[in-house]
Amino acid sequence: MSDDATNPGTAVSRDALLPDGRPMTRKRLRELERARQAELERARAVEAERARQAELERARAVEAERARQAELERARQAEAERARQAELEPAPRSTPAQTEPPAVTGAQRAIGATLGRPRPRGKAAVALAVLAALAVVLVPLGLANRGGGLSNDSAVGTFGSNTPSLPTVDADAPIGDVLEVAGRLGSTPVVSVLASAPPPAGILTDVLLEGDGRTVNSGDAVLLSVSVFNGTDATNTTGTAVGTRLYRGLLDASQLGRVLAEAVEGATEGTRLVLRAPAEAADGGPCTEITVVDVLRTSANGTTREVPDGTPLAVLNADGTMTVSLNGLPAPTRPRATVLIEGDGPQVSSTDTVIARYQTVSWADAAARTDSYGWDVVPGIIRMTDTLTGISSLLVDVTVGSRVILSLPTDQARGEEPVAVVIDVLAVVSEDALTNVSAEPSPTASPEVVRVTPSATASPDSTGS
Repeated sequence: MSDDATNPGTAVSRDALLPDGRPMTRKRLRELERARQAELERARAVEAERARQAELERARAVEAERARQAELERARQAEAERARQAELEPAPRSTPAQTEPPAVTGAQRAIGATLGRPRPRGKAAVALAVLAALAVVLVPLGLANRGGGLSNDSAVGTFGSNTPSLPTVDADAPIGDVLEVAGRLGSTPVVSVLASAPPPAGILTDVLLEGDGRTVNSGDAVLLSVSVFNGTDATNTTGTAVGTRLYRGLLDASQLGRVLAEAVEGATEGTRLVLRAPAEAADGGPCTEITVVDVLRTSANGTTREVPDGTPLAVLNADGTMTVSLNGLPAPTRPRATVLIEGDGPQVSSTDTVIARYQTVSWADAAARTDSYGWDVVPGIIRMTDTLTGISSLLVDVTVGSRVILSLPTDQARGEEPVAVVIDVLAVVSEDALTNVSAEPSPTASPEVVRVTPSATASPDSTGS
């Protein structure tokens, strides 16, 4: 047999001969041709498999490079976030930048800038501490020896009314002459005492920041972030680890106390109030109690986002109720989240306690199963560690102020039926700061100023129940 007859890449010659010299039959020629074609097909398959494997390797390399770039980007973002947090004032939890109420004077800006700088360590820290101590002792002595001292005009916002550097003002002096309040709405405020003032004869109420939200009236549901301070040295006396209490309830004088209820009534959501009231110090002497009240929003507030096709419709009505329309959409087979309004507050984590309005609608009959919308309805609580599977996974990283709508299949809901859930994320709060009301004020609070105290017997509603 010739070389051509055994080479699969070459056609079999019709003149090929058998070993005995006779010409090949047509049948034998056809068999050899089929064998050659089969070998060609196998060669092509091997080559195609090699090409496919090479393409897979290239795809894996591209994916690996994308993952590496994504990891680098996350690292850069984390580093940028750490740098940004270093510039912010110390706070109990990290929050994205929000609008900060204007300070009454410029002193707090200087204090905040100093607090935001990285602290020196090691020998540098020791040297600076020694220099600071010497300055505290020697500078006043030098001024006293020169007969100068510190005038009222050169006073700085040092804590403590007994400090000689503080000027003296009347009890009813404008709040900007007495103290300064800084910090973002809803965060733990920072109070600086600017002057020594005797306790006022009655309650003084000031509006530091006027919000642009809806006006709250008696009987409305309100969300209040409350912090209490000693007016002498600006000590936070709220009694919680984070220095604030978050009250969610109705605007009712019997619950909040007459003075606080009257101060909040008629205010707009987004407002910061400061109350100065006469109180009794621990040693029995007179002092001033400072109460900072932030009137938080009770509905979503942020940037409206475009809604993709196939999303249930959620409309907030004038009375604060919510209407969700499924529009004949098919029941979801996998969980889906759509941001309707994007807020600019802190992000929700997987372990947070979230104050929210929410409505759950059955995909079977479009009826509401749970609902906490309405201006006279107290917002609910979502504990991320004890709620629907779909909520615990899809609400993570959503920012405070946002409105989202979730489409949940049966296995991501209560296991009974698919549902749509619309949620307004209003606040993130630590459990010890979550506050209901008691019949009596706390022992250290002045009468009728702050009656918002923790209640161990309270059992707030939750989507996880």
